[in-house]
Amino acid sequence: MITIALVDDHPLMLKILHQELSADLEFQIVWQISDIQKLISSVKANCPDVLILDLSFVGQGFEPVSAIKDLRAQHPHLKILILTAYDDPIWIEELLKAGAKGYVVKSDDFSLRIADAVRTVHQGKTFLSPSAAMGLTAAHQKYTLTERERMILRLATEGRSNPDIAAILGVANGTVRNHISNIYAKLNVDNREAAIRAAQNLRELPKPEAHQRHELRTPLHTILGLARLMQTKLQRDGQLTGADQEYLEQLILEAQRLDTMIDDWADN
Repeated sequence: MITIALVDDHPLMLKILHQELSADLEFQIVWQISDIQKLISSVKANCPDVLILDLSFVGQGFEPVSAIKDLRAQHPHLKILILTAYDDPIWIEELLKAGAKGYVVKSDDFSLRIADAVRTVHQGKTFLSPSAAMGLTAAHQKYTLTERERMILRLATEGRSNPDIAAILGVANGTVRNHISNIYAKLNVDNREAAIRAAQNLRELPKPEAHQRHELRTPLHTILGLARLMQTKLQRDGQLTGADQEYLEQLILEAQRLDTMIDDWADN
């Protein structure tokens, strides 16, 4: 039995993952959360064999590279599998270096790959979905900034103050100030906005539109996941029942949400 924990900020995605993985008798879902602030305590209380982790917790004081390093240091046997809409090569390379054993991009029809991904990382091997494999090949290999400096700039893009960044990373406020000064010197800039733009141009931070692309893709992936669940049930049972009405309603709501988001994006 492989024990699994799920971390995703979208309740419907958690439901889809739970349904998909629970159908496999080799898997046991031990817990699932949508609040990233509960991640460390949940793993400490009941460490699974495989942690399936999304990255979409922007603005919630979550720095994925730092979090994965901390989890791996405290729980060496924990296998971390990233499941996300983010396909930026920078994320793929950084998170694998930090200790993640797998990376699945949700647009790679994740419901068909997630079981194989769990088994692969549980065996200590690396699993990459097709987009992740392509992204890793295209990843930037040489950096001007250090890993810690990139962590700090990623949090700075959320508008975090130096004290906030220090608290999230577990370092002194003065340490963050020193890193910021080093970043300015290396990038030949004198303010945060210029530093962020310079790092993005150097491809040391994800592209500016990465978060927007993620937000648009989230309802799309939920729609695909719900459709896959219904397709599987239809193939297995030969029919859909009244109990599946909830899935149909959720699918329609997510499609409408995506349509609205696309309109808003086009207007901007």
